[in-house]
Amino acid sequence: MGCREVGEPAAWERFVYVEDHGLIHDVRHKAPGRGVWVHADPHCLQTALERGGFQRSLKRRVELPPFSDLLEQVQTGARRRLDEALQIALRARATTPGQTFVKEAMRSDAIVVLILASDAGESTRTKFTTNAQRKGIDVIELWTGDELGQMAKGEAYVSVIGVEAGPHAERILKHWKSLEALSATSKT
Repeated sequence: MGCREVGEPAAWERFVYVEDHGLIHDVRHKAPGRGVWVHADPHCLQTALERGGFQRSLKRRVELPPFSDLLEQVQTGARRRLDEALQIALRARATTPGQTFVKEAMRSDAIVVLILASDAGESTRTKFTTNAQRKGIDVIELWTGDELGQMAKGEAYVSVIGVEAGPHAERILKHWKSLEALSATSKT
């Protein structure tokens, strides 16, 4: 709507208008009612706001939030989807938590995504990122070790989790790249 380009459905975010609440980011893309689709890109969001795209698509006059609030809603939704994708992968046992197990899985080329605690020690960070770069494995450093520990095993701290090839890894990468694009562009 903002840039009028055609793209993959995964590259779009949906918004709905809810009486008494205003314009809401539809994180699941399943809310009832007339939806408005915009690229998950800060520039497209801003263009849609400035050119009246939301009102035109909703076919009504609506109170619109400031751009910064709208972008924050989308970033929060993208982060939530990424958190849930990792939790689902962990429950499905499509992951390998812990340094020893991840090291072995990387040797056998079973890992396609490496999740490294943002507060991991320098030696751990260097060892795993170097090996991941050499093997072409994507590295995500978004969660703290405490957050990973709670998601992985209910333990106090996990410094590294490997995600095996398959739909769970694809979903995690899709949501991570979306969040990364939203965050990178909003910082400039």
